[in-house]
Amino acid sequence: MIRDVDPALMQKIRRYGKGGRLQVESCFQCGNCTAVCPLAQDSAGFPRRVIRMAQVGMERELLASEDLWRCYACGECTATCPRAADPAEFMAAARSYAISRYDFTGLASLASRSVLGNLLVFAGLSLFFALLLLSRATPSSAHLPFFDFVPGEWVHAIGVALFVVVGLSMVAGLASMILRFLSERRREGVPLRAGALPAAMASAILEALSHQRFRQCNAEEPAPAAQPWYLRPWVVHLSVMGGFLAMLLATTLDYLLKPIGSPVPPWYPMRVLGAAGGLICLYGLAIMLFRAEPEDEAHWRKRTFAEWFFPVLLAVTVLTGLSAEILVYLPMTPAGHAVFIVHVVLAMDLVAMLPLTRFAHVLYRPLALALFAWRHAPERQAAAAEA
Repeated sequence: MIRDVDPALMQKIRRYGKGGRLQVESCFQCGNCTAVCPLAQDSAGFPRRVIRMAQVGMERELLASEDLWRCYACGECTATCPRAADPAEFMAAARSYAISRYDFTGLASLASRSVLGNLLVFAGLSLFFALLLLSRATPSSAHLPFFDFVPGEWVHAIGVALFVVVGLSMVAGLASMILRFLSERRREGVPLRAGALPAAMASAILEALSHQRFRQCNAEEPAPAAQPWYLRPWVVHLSVMGGFLAMLLATTLDYLLKPIGSPVPPWYPMRVLGAAGGLICLYGLAIMLFRAEPEDEAHWRKRTFAEWFFPVLLAVTVLTGLSAEILVYLPMTPAGHAVFIVHVVLAMDLVAMLPLTRFAHVLYRPLALALFAWRHAPERQAAAAEA
């Protein structure tokens, strides 16, 4: 089979990891990462095969590989790599590279390759949304309710337009990933049965909700006696995801079921759901951002700007949102209006930047898990029949 290779692929991927200092070229395919990875049992050669694709310049195969998204960055491979090649960071950088290649706007590449690029995209979006909101503001009185200060219909119109644009961008990115997957599996002669797709999708949704594989990654972490269950990485991740989904559901239901800006008591169900989701999300974010790593792991678990920017953005968005929920029951002031504007702008930034950063894995990972289950469905059916 003839394959096209890109000799500069590794150099391109390096730009997306640790400020260009990623040194995965030192990997000599010893297989240690595969031996220690708790997820390798599901796919022979994981993650070593993905590293090899990058080393030899197999970009098409790399971008079509669902294995790229199955890594949960537990860091076991990096901690035990005899060549200090940092496989975990390579996988993260390769995912960022894939996100930039799936994105058709070019913003993902700009936001992911450097701190300056990330800040430029963030600042540009913030300025754009702030100007849109303030263009309809009524600053004549400091005592106007939030949705009289900036008309609620205008806020929601911007929000709907934003969700449409971002939604189309997400669909385009996911479609790019699917088409690459299908093309490569066809080249390899891998049978894909349409009848197995629903079950594969169901398994991916179950995995996303239960964090089953994430818990596998933590199986070799410190024992529960040394690390309480509520500090386990999969619990922290689930708290952030669950809290975010609760806030998203509360906002959606509030928009659908209640007139914009109409007063409601503090115990209004959607307000309670949103506040509870915000607090749960903040718990997970606080652990994620401020937990000190063990001394024997601190040398390789060093966060990059790309890793902490999105959690910080989410945390500030939640904090300003909870503050606005409290301020709505107090006399309106210019400070209250400022908190409201900052919250709305940051919330819009959050949505706009989601498909452009490393945290786009919330879109691509569930799809990759479904494609992985679909690809391996015949093998699992055969194994079940033999059993």
